[in-house]
Amino acid sequence: IQEAQVGIGIAGREGRQSVNNSDFAIGQFQYLQRLLLVHGRWNYLRACKFTLFTFWRNMVQVLIMFSYTFFSGFSGTVLFEDWLRLSFNGFGTIPVLAVGAFDQDIEAREAFKHPQLYAVGMNSQELNTQKTLQTFLAAVFHAAIIVGVTWMAYPGMDVWGVGDYYTFGSAVYTCLILHLAYRVAFLTCSHNKYTLGAIVFTISAYIFFLLVYPCVQFIANIFEPNMYMVPVYMVGNANFWACILVIPMIGLTVDSFTSWAKHKY
Repeated sequence: IQEAQVGIGIAGREGRQSVNNSDFAIGQFQYLQRLLLVHGRWNYLRACKFTLFTFWRNMVQVLIMFSYTFFSGFSGTVLFEDWLRLSFNGFGTIPVLAVGAFDQDIEAREAFKHPQLYAVGMNSQELNTQKTLQTFLAAVFHAAIIVGVTWMAYPGMDVWGVGDYYTFGSAVYTCLILHLAYRVAFLTCSHNKYTLGAIVFTISAYIFFLLVYPCVQFIANIFEPNMYMVPVYMVGNANFWACILVIPMIGLTVDSFTSWAKHKY
């Protein structure tokens, strides 16, 4: 059991020695089938989806910041304000946590009817070099969407006095966080109260963060005085709302076409 990749112990009359040294414990041998074909398969797909999404979201963030160097004259300026950027791991992880715990691509009875589906994990079909390259290309496309749309909206923001570094960076970061939430919703196979609740909680928590950190003068003065009331100026611009609507729509179009092409060919 200790040498196996995943140790499974059966609690029986001979004692609990195997259970104490195992990763999972079952009461009867007949439960092994459900553990492998249903929960084992679900867990493999969830872990793969969580891993690839984490890779994707980090790539998108880095590519957006990298692209900004060409517009900032290679000055080394980071597009996102430091305290906004530090919140990325939190707001970028919460939505996918529920997917990594509760997502189900098929129901349990279907997994029992078709035990050959278990081969998806044995053959590493959902986490391999090809899947990693596909995720990298998806990150490039989605980063290009966010950069392209926000950069086209920049002149309109600048005309109305919200084209400064802090407001524009906050607008791009907001588009990024909302796009992460959309991407999680798109990748989820079975929506339930946990997956939807995680997405709603993430968006609500981010809004609360914007209301507390930059909009409370006492807090803003401690961390970054220049961020004071930046979200108010940001949401008061129509170009910002256009970005909020257009970016997910383009992303949905690209993802839907890609998903259709993968299943078709």
